[in-house]
Amino acid sequence: MDSKNTKRLPSYIGGVFAVITGIFFIMFPEISSGVIGILFGVVLFVAGLSEVIGYIISIKQFREENYGKAAGAEIVLVYSLAIMVIGIVFIIKRETVLQFLAMLIGIFFIIDGIVKLRQEIFLFRKKDLYSFVLLGLAIALIIAGIALLVNPFDGTRNIIVFSGACFIVSGTESIFLCMIKRRENKTRKG
Repeated sequence: MDSKNTKRLPSYIGGVFAVITGIFFIMFPEISSGVIGILFGVVLFVAGLSEVIGYIISIKQFREENYGKAAGAEIVLVYSLAIMVIGIVFIIKRETVLQFLAMLIGIFFIIDGIVKLRQEIFLFRKKDLYSFVLLGLAIALIIAGIALLVNPFDGTRNIIVFSGACFIVSGTESIFLCMIKRRENKTRKG
């Protein structure tokens, strides 16, 4: 396995984990509400950890290839560490999660959408169907986050189902982005 495939592996894992969690939230919202703090904590911690691993791998690769620093990579590192800290807080203080659930999820999806939008803008040079899909998914995450902040749903069940849908969108976008990068690398080599 070469370094480029290794670098994408954490994004695949984080994306698949987010999709599985989203499906679980939608199919079993009552069970999810009882353990929502732990589930969100684990999801956020794994997502943050996978991004930190991706950061470490990419910085190491940039140094080996004498490129210097990765432009803007520190922003992703800070975002990833913040997600990990929030995940740990959710695991430890799970009873307080439901009190601030809509606000926290809204802020998370806005930040996640902005970070992914930033990634898509850099990849938007081709202006093909994949670029438009990725751009649309990032914008959908931002809109979902704003909707949760402006008009939180009544009841924990609706928030959990909506959050599950947002996790699926976020995870699908991460997986889709990795697949596009892989296809571009194969095209360049072949």
